[in-house]
Amino acid sequence: MTTPISTPTGTVDDARVRPDGGVWFQHTDAVHRVRILDDSGREVLAPPGEAPDGRPFRAWSFENDQGQSVHGWIVEPEGPGPHPVMVFVHGGPHWLYEDRYMPEVQAYADMGFIVAMPNYRGSTGYGRAWRDALTGDVGFTDVDDVTAGLRDLLRRRDVDPSRTVIGGWSWGGYITLMELGREPGLWAAGVAGVPVGDYVLAYRDEAPSLQAMDRAIMGGSPDEQPERYARANPMTYADEVAAPVMFVIGEQDSRCPLEQALAYVDRLAARGADHEVYRFTTGHGSNDTDEEVRQQRAINAFLQQEVPGLRAI
Repeated sequence: MTTPISTPTGTVDDARVRPDGGVWFQHTDAVHRVRILDDSGREVLAPPGEAPDGRPFRAWSFENDQGQSVHGWIVEPEGPGPHPVMVFVHGGPHWLYEDRYMPEVQAYADMGFIVAMPNYRGSTGYGRAWRDALTGDVGFTDVDDVTAGLRDLLRRRDVDPSRTVIGGWSWGGYITLMELGREPGLWAAGVAGVPVGDYVLAYRDEAPSLQAMDRAIMGGSPDEQPERYARANPMTYADEVAAPVMFVIGEQDSRCPLEQALAYVDRLAARGADHEVYRFTTGHGSNDTDEEVRQQRAINAFLQQEVPGLRAI
């Protein structure tokens, strides 16, 4: 069920049927943490402590190089600016950003970033043609939309063009590395979480379900489509990367495996490029809150070091 439903505590956006036939409602927006309510409006599964209210997500649209309107969200920090920009790219690639509470996004806004979240071609939620536009043009259709988003932001008077950061997790980490290599003059820093760094090595070692997805969007395997994989491979552009990069890498990751990510890191290290690596012991992300906090603190410290004028949080 996706129709908003009224309860004694307000309107909720999603519903889940419990095993006993009752209903749990999920109440969320960008400003408030997720709350799980039962059908009487009582909060259940409440986490300990209080989460601070966040900054609101505001709808954002811009035109890509094909003349199409790309939708996304912007979170604006306090104060008049000029502000640094964090273009925060979603994973998937067949996923999307919605108006929901995201602690990481709120952390970047608290540091002073305008946080921009584009739902580039390949995202779900905008029809089949939008989702499938990525097929056969991986690393360009999606990346070009993200680039167009940054160029749109740079027209704003409250944006500092010298403090532009690209970041994301999984496919967002992949786009981060592609942006840094394909458009090195646009970015002051990058944060690549559990990324694809070498697409060919990733295909070799990743889970079979991911291999099937790659064959679908690339038109075959690396042996069958070597030119497409080379064109879409962040490693192809690694020698052009000029901005400092932070990597967050899971050692047991079956989606974006360790060896291919470290191969990209080694390529940067071989030419003395500025980078940092944070490794954690689990897979494609962590379900441990303490570990997630450690990762965010490490990312924040990296950004404080590389982007002047950020607020300490």
